[in-house]
Amino acid sequence: MSIFFSLFAGLGLFFIGVRLISSNLRQVIGRRLRQLIARAVTSAGSLALFGLLAGAVMQSVNAVIHVLVALVTAGAMDRKRAFPIIRWANLGTSLLALVAAIDLHALALCLVGLTGIAYYQQIDQSTRWRHAVGALLGLGLLFLGTDFIKTGAAMLRTAPWLREQIAELGVWLLPSFFIGAAVAWAAQSSTTVVVITMSLAAGGLIGWNGGAMLVMGAGLGSAASAWNLAGRLQGSARQLVLFQVLLRLQGLLLTFIFYACNRWLLDEPFGRLLDHFDMGLPARLAAFYMVVQVLSDLGSRALEKPSLRWLQAWAAPSLQENLSKPHFVHDEALDEAETALLLADKEQQRLLACLPAYLDALRQDAPAALASADKRQAAESQVLQLCEQFLVELADRQRSRDVLERSMVLRDRNRLLGSLQESLAELHQSTQAAMGDPTVAQLLDQLVQSLHMMLETLAETAALAQPDAEDLELLRSLTHDRSELMDGIRRRLQGSELDAGLRQAVFSATTVFERCVWLARRYVLLLDSPAASQASMHAAAHNTSPAFSPSPKN
Repeated sequence: MSIFFSLFAGLGLFFIGVRLISSNLRQVIGRRLRQLIARAVTSAGSLALFGLLAGAVMQSVNAVIHVLVALVTAGAMDRKRAFPIIRWANLGTSLLALVAAIDLHALALCLVGLTGIAYYQQIDQSTRWRHAVGALLGLGLLFLGTDFIKTGAAMLRTAPWLREQIAELGVWLLPSFFIGAAVAWAAQSSTTVVVITMSLAAGGLIGWNGGAMLVMGAGLGSAASAWNLAGRLQGSARQLVLFQVLLRLQGLLLTFIFYACNRWLLDEPFGRLLDHFDMGLPARLAAFYMVVQVLSDLGSRALEKPSLRWLQAWAAPSLQENLSKPHFVHDEALDEAETALLLADKEQQRLLACLPAYLDALRQDAPAALASADKRQAAESQVLQLCEQFLVELADRQRSRDVLERSMVLRDRNRLLGSLQESLAELHQSTQAAMGDPTVAQLLDQLVQSLHMMLETLAETAALAQPDAEDLELLRSLTHDRSELMDGIRRRLQGSELDAGLRQAVFSATTVFERCVWLARRYVLLLDSPAASQASMHAAAHNTSPAFSPSPKN
């Protein structure tokens, strides 16, 4: 039973590790690290090297895919660059000699020990290092889980009952195929099946045909385990997982054709070729496994265009994923201060124009909202975070007084936009909870309509190259203090016969409405600041510049 406990514990640690890496890597990746990764994996050679090393070290393409998903969703890597990495990672998992030279057990213990020290020193409480420590712990648990799985597989190779049962596999080829698929699916690694098969062949317990079927079955098991990873993933993340499934299935089909032609049509030319190298049966099975990986890669390359079209149609990027992508800011613009400031301003104008959409689901005369307020806020807050990092790095690179003043104004606007997004999402939740009563619903609809008009006017004015005094005066009148009006509404409701829960929801909605008006007024004051006026003059001068076009990457 200790064999199965080792495998079970290894799988558990593996899944915990990939979840910790996925959840923390997205937070720990800063702009500098994203630039480093983007520059490191640009050419075909660097993509191949990255994929080979990742597959060889982790010995699981599923683990590599989890890391790629985190990088793609964090914006550190383009989705199209991740596909060739998956191809090369499959080849990397077959580099058994390289993996054998790496002591994963010692490395895993070192990583867990380091994170334990970090927790003891309360480094995980630091805002700067919290997610880095979590990702480090996830990596240690992933390696430890992989080591547990390999230990269990090693014990399986020496189990007497398994040696007796496996001796029949050379006769019954179809059971061999499905056993290989089941073991690969359970171990989350086709390499485990290959190592077991080579050990059985070295002991004379299995022949060429049975071993080849186990190796081919491992391809199906690997595809099934990748399919399980898809889960609730959407968009680009789901495309990466499905790409691995397609790659494995295409390779499996080509391998079957290769095996059938080699055995029944061409009288074993593959075996005669290996005879020239004086290779034993274990080495022949290893060579066959390499053939499987190469055929998977070739099949994927030959069908790349239709496969990518199919993936795009079946797992199209979700609305939330599209909302989380910046349209204007990009790293290349940081070399030119004027362009960077103009693009950051355009990005903020776009996000400001999106604010009324938070209220669409609450307005009685509005079309259905494309995305819920909480999902929209979660996605667009990522864009604001990228804008903040963009402006901080711009200020570090360009230390002129003009750039610093204008970047500070843009950073203040960025924070106000974030507060407005959070407040509108909260208003959406409070207002929905209070819509049960017709009288209350009418009152809240008036507040929502008023705030919607206010935000639309603010966005239209902010988009002007040079807002005039009348526009700003109109905004100041629209965003005047509403505290007395909201207090009057709350006092009237205090003595009403409304349900206590409904009354509390209205109190919350009016309070959040008051906060939204105050935040909007703060934004108006920033539009009227000297630095903001200077930025608008620069924007007017560059209004026809190609810098306003969205980044080709996005």
